[in-house]
Amino acid sequence: MAKNGNYIREKARDTKVIREADVVVVGGGPGGIGAAVSAARNGADTVLIERYGYLGGMGTGGLVTIIPILTDYTGKQQIIGLTQEWIDRLIARNAVDFPKKEHWGSMDKEIVRYYFQRSFFMTRLDRVSYAAIIDAEISKYILNEMVEEAGIKVYCHAWGTEPIMEGNHCRGVIIESKSGRQAILGKIVIDSTGDGDLFPYAGIEFEDNIPPNLRIANLALIFWIDGVDFKKVTDFRKSSPKEFMELSRRAVEAGGQGGFFASNLPNQDAIVWFHNRFPNKSQVDVEELTRVEFEGRQKMMKTYEFFKKNMPGFEKSFIVLSGPQLGTRSSRRMLGEYQLTRKDLADNQPFEDTIAIFPDLDRGQESLDHPNMYIPYRCLLPKNVDNFLVACRAFSSDMHVQDYFNLIPHCIAFGEAAGTAAALALKAGVGVKNVNIKALQKQLAKQGVPLPDVTKKVNYKYSGPSLVSSAFTPPH
Repeated sequence: MAKNGNYIREKARDTKVIREADVVVVGGGPGGIGAAVSAARNGADTVLIERYGYLGGMGTGGLVTIIPILTDYTGKQQIIGLTQEWIDRLIARNAVDFPKKEHWGSMDKEIVRYYFQRSFFMTRLDRVSYAAIIDAEISKYILNEMVEEAGIKVYCHAWGTEPIMEGNHCRGVIIESKSGRQAILGKIVIDSTGDGDLFPYAGIEFEDNIPPNLRIANLALIFWIDGVDFKKVTDFRKSSPKEFMELSRRAVEAGGQGGFFASNLPNQDAIVWFHNRFPNKSQVDVEELTRVEFEGRQKMMKTYEFFKKNMPGFEKSFIVLSGPQLGTRSSRRMLGEYQLTRKDLADNQPFEDTIAIFPDLDRGQESLDHPNMYIPYRCLLPKNVDNFLVACRAFSSDMHVQDYFNLIPHCIAFGEAAGTAAALALKAGVGVKNVNIKALQKQLAKQGVPLPDVTKKVNYKYSGPSLVSSAFTPPH
């Protein structure tokens, strides 16, 4: 090993190939689950690589245990497919909470107020929105079930560190683990790392500019406090709202947090969630990640100590869980075959290669004028690399689109489209950039993915904020 200035030159080495597959998916979060399961169910021999010892990413380890915004402003469900299957499996285990179907889209003030007070994730634009509050631990088991049933080979505790490139063709992935440095070859590679971890080494162009005022500019370290007498907290909040708000303000002054959410999951009446935001220079900088880990746990302790001492209902409380992984909201964004931009937020026209419809409920009157965001297959394709798809929040978009459409159900939908496309491309003997779009859309529809069949231009009027802000920013 020779040293050259601030660099060292590593010796050439042989890396053992431990597996060959049709499709290699890097990252077992929501996007990776969608990609791997859909690829395998469509006949592809599939490998899934995950750096932690569990699947689900932000939806489990990140404690962002909300699958939100599944319906449009009318109450029509627009995100179904594998997202709904995950929820259905949770329903079977009594491990999920969501509004009654007959209430989706309701503008009845009492019904809206009920769900807003239960969880403001369940309301948007003064309407009831279908959002599922999920159990993180049961979800880990359920996702294991789904990949095992699909026959996917999973490598946990393994980092996908580097793509194996031959010119502009991606031929597989290098992984690093307790077993050492190994190689997995694949006909198609799908980056579902969330952060586009393979981009710099594959020569894929990307952006990473994020203005500090956007939601996605922040990291999070979420934690849960148990042993809370939530009825006592609620009674105090109702009877003494000024005192409650003063205590919340003082908690912040003491270096902690002021706001929290009720769990609402079955048999978790004594648990509250603390979500937070930590500004940072970069969400892929190891020093920044380490800083937020330390700062986050310090804030957690200060919050807990203040609430236990001062807030009625927290007298017997205790910290039950903190995020095994940081909440990362955005970092690298691919510059793909098509980049979704702010201009697309104001366009009601579907793309010819639409592979998903995302309800747009967070932008007030603009959302009612443009109620759905159409997602083209091309935003999953890099410009200059073949045999490669992106199925995570690193999809091709600008910062404005990213700020609204990189949540858990969005990533599952990216994955479902990418995995299905990969399997169809292999069957047809073509590259992923030449997959038959009509065949892809037909197969996605069979899998329960709603897609546009007619183009309608609609304009509605928003009466202004009452229970929720007309320009709400998602808290995740």
